[in-house]
Amino acid sequence: MKPPVPRRTFLRTAAATGAAVAAWSIGAPASGSVRRSPGRSVAIFGAGVAGLTAAHELAERGFDVIVYERTSLGGKARSIPVPESATGDRRPLPGEHGFRFFPGFYHDLGDTMRRIPFPGNDKGCWENLTRATTYLGARADGRADLTIPFPEPFPPQPQPYTPESFLETMRAGAETAFRLPPQEAAFFAQKALVYATSCDERRLGQWDRLPWSDFIRAERMSDEYRAFLADGMIRNLAAMKSADASTHSIGLVGETTAWSAMGRGNEENASVDRVLDGETSERWLDPWIEHLRGLGVRFEVGWTLDGLQLDRGRITSATISGQDGSTTAVHADWFVSAIPVERFTQLLTPDLLAADPSLASIRDLRTDWMNGLMFYLKQPVPITPGHVNYVDSGWAITSISQAQFWRRDFATYGDGTVSDCLSTILSDWTSPGMFTTKAAKDCVPEEIADEVWAEIKAHLNDTGNEVLTDDMLHSWFLDPAIIDSGTPGVRNAEPLFIQSPGSWADRPESGTGVDNLFLAGDWVRTDINVTTMEGANKGGRQAVNALLDAAGADAEKCQVTPLFRPPEFEPAKQWDRQLYRMGLPNQFDVLDPRFP
Repeated sequence: MKPPVPRRTFLRTAAATGAAVAAWSIGAPASGSVRRSPGRSVAIFGAGVAGLTAAHELAERGFDVIVYERTSLGGKARSIPVPESATGDRRPLPGEHGFRFFPGFYHDLGDTMRRIPFPGNDKGCWENLTRATTYLGARADGRADLTIPFPEPFPPQPQPYTPESFLETMRAGAETAFRLPPQEAAFFAQKALVYATSCDERRLGQWDRLPWSDFIRAERMSDEYRAFLADGMIRNLAAMKSADASTHSIGLVGETTAWSAMGRGNEENASVDRVLDGETSERWLDPWIEHLRGLGVRFEVGWTLDGLQLDRGRITSATISGQDGSTTAVHADWFVSAIPVERFTQLLTPDLLAADPSLASIRDLRTDWMNGLMFYLKQPVPITPGHVNYVDSGWAITSISQAQFWRRDFATYGDGTVSDCLSTILSDWTSPGMFTTKAAKDCVPEEIADEVWAEIKAHLNDTGNEVLTDDMLHSWFLDPAIIDSGTPGVRNAEPLFIQSPGSWADRPESGTGVDNLFLAGDWVRTDINVTTMEGANKGGRQAVNALLDAAGADAEKCQVTPLFRPPEFEPAKQWDRQLYRMGLPNQFDVLDPRFP
């Protein structure tokens, strides 16, 4: 990739920032008194993907950057070692906030990963991505499981089918064909065509305001229809139920994924589903942070952003508090907020809203829970070479078997007896489970683990073959972001922004009405729309581009790659734009026409 600044300028900047980082103490108290070049100092709050992206792009352009983080570098993307799990010289058992996957249509995140050096890799951390070739829809109650292959690029490696999984997929297809009424299948296909041929104005002005379940008329349809095409279809995308998800959010990612599976719209040499070949922090985040320090970025951990002080439409300082209760002021020329939406909402003071009244709508944005639960197994259990959706699970469970993709031997973790990690995610914390009438929020951690384990076994062991047995289980680890489980005070320290109907109108741009304040994160407006690491990366890039404009800098802008648009659909979208402006339905919306 062409560097964002000329090589000579980049080397001169790197030398200067390298000298600066040697003079700074990483553990020193945060302070605004550090001398920086006039007009080039940036304070970034939040060290998740968005904050690290903004720091990366700014440091390469010669800005002096300090990143302030409340808890841990890497944010929700970081790995979470299991406390006190290691013996001898082994590593702690690996845990995650939730499993990571990197669709092929992630372009900007891939660009960033290529620019992070990794020993032995010509293309940096990007080469630590490895391919997943299936998506398994597992069913309970004796229903056959459906394995969806991802053959592009051909040939797929690892092979998506065994003889047994191929036969079961054929059976699953036949079962669905008999259970799903043909008219319902035709109705959904027609609605998919409606969305695919809708213009941007209709997508944002009409479909974003309509719940997915309403768009596809889930309440009128069969159980089979709802299981696959309503909630069952979207649970991997974000912590949403079909009644709470905007049609535009689900339609956009579903459409993009479909094109990606056909090899269209992917970055070079990418497949539709990829995962890292090891722990997220080891294979990506730690090298990234080390690289940023080499560029002169300073990190201050343990500081919470409490307030922003304004004067004449500009931020003059930010107030941060330490874990010991101390407070201090941060002074900089430019301020980038890359903190989660639920925390930024707390900063919306009358002074800030007077400077930019449009920020008030951020208060209407919503979050929900989507958290990880790790099961450590005594033997490898590669359920499928990809992700698994437990379609009939009460708590909307998905999983992936990690050992088949990782380079590091699992015997190097824990006490040496663990051979695999079944990394699961719970996306529904308010509905009853399959074997308990309680919601996950109402359960203590042991009850959560027992229920999830039972729901997974009910899906995998229901056709006569015991894939998982209790004697395989070594231990489990629940995401520590879930605090005080099973009590009235249960809370989630790291919830996920969700795209509820109408949320696009409430989301801010990365540039604000405050001259020197910029917003980064997966909750600002990006073309990918749904909460993703790609969205966070794009949000960080957009914030930097807005800052460069405000600073009048002559540095090259960050690339922000648009999602793939199939050219054959453009004429239909142009016609739909005319229909939408006339207040008419989409031309293909004939079975259940929806007017704007």
